[in-house]
Amino acid sequence: MNEDDFALNQRAASGDRRAFTVLVGRHEARLRGFLARVAGADAADDLAQEAFLRAWRNAARFRGDGSYRGWLFSIGWRVFIDATRRGRMDRATATPWMPAADLVVPADGDARVDAARLLAALDPLERACVILCHGQGWSHREAAAILAMPLGSLKSRLARAVRRCDAMLNNPPGEATHG
Repeated sequence: MNEDDFALNQRAASGDRRAFTVLVGRHEARLRGFLARVAGADAADDLAQEAFLRAWRNAARFRGDGSYRGWLFSIGWRVFIDATRRGRMDRATATPWMPAADLVVPADGDARVDAARLLAALDPLERACVILCHGQGWSHREAAAILAMPLGSLKSRLARAVRRCDAMLNNPPGEATHG
């Protein structure tokens, strides 16, 4: 039988390292992927490790009101914010990582635009909104909870980010505009 995250976390909260190891195995790849896209590949491992350490220390605080993965992602986001506040990384210049397969193809099919370049042009909060909602399929409500922001603010940030990406796709750098 496959034990659910809540039950595993309850066991982890009681000190069961094996239960926590199962949780790490289930969620590590997606958390690292999110952090790599927000903060850059170089920072993702350290940030994810810190997020899991905090999840272990605070396992008793997870009440199961939402998904464990959402709770873990919110810890990862706070770890990223804390690292930028402490000056361990520059959040404005963090270069998001995207696998080579993650390319956006414009409708005309003439050019491929590297998704990492699009994401790098966004501020980290806009980047996180796009990654969570469009890249990983979180609902707006879930993404707002992960990022600890009001739902309306998330929707505004996401819409602004999408408009900026659309503008970059429709007006690539160096392309002459005809007026």
